[in-house]
Parts: sequence; C-alpha cells; structure tokens
Amino acid sequence: MLFGGRAKDLPYPGSTTVSTINGGVMGLTHTLALELAPMRVNAIHPGIIGDSPFWAGKPAGVLEGYENHTPGGKLATMQDVVETTRFLLDNRGISGQHLYVDRGSALI
Repeated sequence: MLFGGRAKDLPYPGSTTVSTINGGVMGLTHTLALELAPMRVNAIHPGIIGDSPFWAGKPAGVLEGYENHTPGGKLATMQDVVETTRFLLDNRGISGQHLYVDRGSALI
C-alpha cells in the first residue's frame, strides 16, 4: 500500500516537491503492481482530512472554505482513510489502482 495525495492534481504555490512526489507515487504504483505480481500494490490519495492533527486546529473559516468544495459539504476524516486502507488490504481483486479519499472535492 502506498500513500500519495491530491497535490499532484491540485497543486498550489509552494507545492512543487509534494506535487512531484505525489505524481511519482502513481507511476510507482503501476510499475510495482506489475513487477511484484502476484503481490498487490495500490495507492491511496487523501485530500484534506479535516480531523487530522494538521487540519483540526485550523480556524473554522479555513475549513469551511474547503468544505464548500465538497458535494456533501464535509471534509474526509481519518476514519475514511482507515476504512479505505482496510478495503484495499482485504479486497484481493484490486491491484495497481488509486483511490482518492476526498469526499468528491475534485468534482466541484
């Protein structure tokens, strides 16, 4: 299991390093899934995780701005990431895939 992030899709000023690394996780996932088969390799790309230590202490206005960019008006949670990880670990029919845990923020 690899972890990337959404900065590869939604770069921001100062994100050159993290955006590049996140993009590399995509390629690494694909090549490792082929090279390590039958071992499965997948990646999770979280967006803003509202209850993570980094974001939980932000002023309410900051989080509200991001929440407005999700279809349901809520940010993804740490539990969402845990459940996605469990799903990929348990489901033997998935390999070489990328799952985004962002509650649809890229849609808006």
